[in-house]
This record gives sequence, C-alpha cells and structure tokens, in this order.
Amino acid sequence: SPYSDLALHTIGWKAFQDLCSQVCEEKLGQPVEIFREAQDGGQDAVFLIPPKTKGAVAIGTVQCKHVSDPAKRLKLSDLSPELDHVETLVRDGQADTYIFMTNMSADAPVAKDMRKRLQELGVKNPHVWGKQQIVKTIKSSARLRAFVPQVYGLGDLSTILDERAIEQTKALLGHWVLKLKAYVPTQAHNKAVRALDKDG
Repeated sequence: SPYSDLALHTIGWKAFQDLCSQVCEEKLGQPVEIFREAQDGGQDAVFLIPPKTKGAVAIGTVQCKHVSDPAKRLKLSDLSPELDHVETLVRDGQADTYIFMTNMSADAPVAKDMRKRLQELGVKNPHVWGKQQIVKTIKSSARLRAFVPQVYGLGDLSTILDERAIEQTKALLGHWVLKLKAYVPTQAHNKAVRALDKDG
C-alpha cells in the first residue's frame, strides 16, 4: 500500500529536513533552497512559486518538524513555537505559501485547525503534510528513493524496488543494509543522483 509506514523517526532531524526539501521539489516541480541550521529565521526551506502575473514573485516557506517517537500524533500546539516566525515571515513577504511538514501522523481535523490558524496570521496558502503524505510521495517516486538510500532499510524491499530486481538487489545489498540505514547523503551523492535522473 502507498500508505504503509516507513520508519522516518529513525533517520534523524537533518536527514528528515533534507528529505522534506526533496519531497517539496518532487511535488512542486521546482528547486527548493535550504538554509543553515540554527540561523534559519523560522525557515527550513524557501521556494519560489511561479507568479500568476508577469513580474510578480510569491515566496513560500517550508517548516519541518521531526520527532523520534513513531507513535506521536500531530497536535495544534505543535505549531505554537512557529507562530512568531510565521507573523514575521508574512510581514516580510516570505510566506505567501507556508508548508508545515512532519513525520508525525496528521489527523484531518488537526490539519484543518492548523491551516485556519496560519490563515489568521496572513498565510494565503497554508498546507500541512504529515507522515502519510510524505510516505506516499516517497513510494511514488524512484527519484526520491534514490536521494534517500536509508529507505532501503526502513521498509520491505518489495515496496521500494521493481519486482524484477528484488532478488538481485537483495543479493547486492547483503551486508550493506545496516550501513544504508545510517548513511547520510552527501553533496556528491545528490549530484550523482541528479546526473542519473537527467541523463539516464
């Protein structure tokens, strides 16, 4: 099932932030800028939205929240630490769209309340992407699975790889499974994936 779980709580907050940027690029179809930790000004990522009118540029912000507890569910209060940042971003024209991404499960009523709160702060296009949305996007994209090799250790190989390649891949991975779980993609790795994606 595209909604079956991946253990996103095991990959760590930095890898999750990088994953979120790739998910955004996949869903939005455009590059996402990532900012340095600890001085991101409430922005884990920023993306440019194609303008509806010539010469106009709308800027969106992505905020990621990673937890290590796989049973934790998203609550409206999880947005509270970001509210001051959101107000500032809206005032500065940096949050025409605001996407809150988390590896917590998100119930529809909670997501609705969060979107309403963001709209009250001036966000025109609020979105809440919980674990289910992120997992579905990963499983539907070979490109995302290449950018995040940890997924080979997070789920059943049959949900990740083409059935024709399962047996061969199991044999090739073998003792590499534990290393892949802890692997942190580097700039060289991402550059290689992009080259494969672009040039085949």
